[in-house]
Amino acid sequence: MDLTWSIEDVARTSDDAAVRRRFAQRNRVWLTFLVVFAGCVAFGQMIASGDRDKTLADVVIAFTNGLWILLSMFLLRRVWRADRPAGSTPVGTWLRHHISAAALAFVAVQYVFNLTFTRKEEWVGWIFVYPLFTLAFRMPVADLVLLHCYLIGGGFLMAAGLGSFPRPLPGAFYFAIFATNTVALGLELFFSHRMRKEMVGEWTARRSQAREQLRMRDELRYARELQLSMIPECAPSLDWADVCSVSIPATEVGGDYYDYFVEENRMALVCGDVAGHGMSSGLVLAGLRSGFTLLRDSLGDPAAVLQRLHDMVAQTTRRRMLVTVSVVLLDNKARRAIIASAGHPPVIVRHANGTIETIALYAPPLGVRLPLIVPQRQLPIAAGDIFVLHSDGIYETRNASDESYGIDRLEHVIRDHTGETAESLRDAILRDVAEFRGSGEQDDDVTVVVCRIR
Repeated sequence: MDLTWSIEDVARTSDDAAVRRRFAQRNRVWLTFLVVFAGCVAFGQMIASGDRDKTLADVVIAFTNGLWILLSMFLLRRVWRADRPAGSTPVGTWLRHHISAAALAFVAVQYVFNLTFTRKEEWVGWIFVYPLFTLAFRMPVADLVLLHCYLIGGGFLMAAGLGSFPRPLPGAFYFAIFATNTVALGLELFFSHRMRKEMVGEWTARRSQAREQLRMRDELRYARELQLSMIPECAPSLDWADVCSVSIPATEVGGDYYDYFVEENRMALVCGDVAGHGMSSGLVLAGLRSGFTLLRDSLGDPAAVLQRLHDMVAQTTRRRMLVTVSVVLLDNKARRAIIASAGHPPVIVRHANGTIETIALYAPPLGVRLPLIVPQRQLPIAAGDIFVLHSDGIYETRNASDESYGIDRLEHVIRDHTGETAESLRDAILRDVAEFRGSGEQDDDVTVVVCRIR
């Protein structure tokens, strides 16, 4: 079976088309053998045509057959190269899709060459050998019947007078030609039917699997679109704060989430992470966002909101799902920030004077089957302060030496950054993480929320 097919091709390909392709793959291999064998025979015939007892017609037949074999080898090479997109040609691609017809044509022409060259001597041997050459072919019934009718007809014509042989030939000779081809045809039909039956069973299972994969892929795409629709399209435009964020999922549906909730002179920054990633994580995050939206009026007390969301996660999921969340409430009028966290990585604050403060509030994540008290902390804010919320996909990133990125490296990037915008700091963090990871694959969702107080 051709494993290079895409799942779309497998899902829409019928049993008959799959069987024809499988037959074609086998016939291509056997045709290659026959062409090589015929080339060796043609070479011997060209040498034999130099004998004194050979006529001019024998010389012409031998060299014409040699040219025919060279052409067949050239075309067959194009057929094999058609498997590689870089080496495919229109002729090779066409022949690849009509290899069974090409095999019939080659056998028919080569049969004529061999019979005419040996018309005075060994033509009887070719009549009985050719049916054996066709035993390895797998074709539809009509093609096989046509092939053997052709072989029988050629044998009868040679026996009737085209070939030099003592006359008259007994009826048993004609019967032997017919019987040999009939037996060969019966074997070919039997093995073709068996291969078809095996192929249909195998292909039916593979097609069902491909359709299931397409269905799952479509569902993942819809889930991804749903998740992306939950993430804000753009940051709020405020005269007292510059905000910029990004979330890069490791799979089709990520487990990270961020949001902004603006209420008059207050703005709540939210950054969350469901344990793992994928479809289940995305569904839990959908519920989490809905909870934040319903409780947005209560975000003046972030710890209380997280407490209520903990009850929602713990009571609405059958299996334990853990969610880490940080909330930073920025109050421009009171010039203060309230930070609450449930198991989320620490919020990093770069004060206007350049000092770095890592605010780690230790608490279990939402959804644990234990009593939960969400801690929170207040601190004053001033123009030039920068708040960075992030998921564990940042500091848990590993490089080729299996070293983790770490919180310290993130702090250095924030401390040493000289840009004037939240976007420039966000890009600097992502760039440094990518350089640290190198050519390795991203194995966890990466989310960064940056807010610079004006």
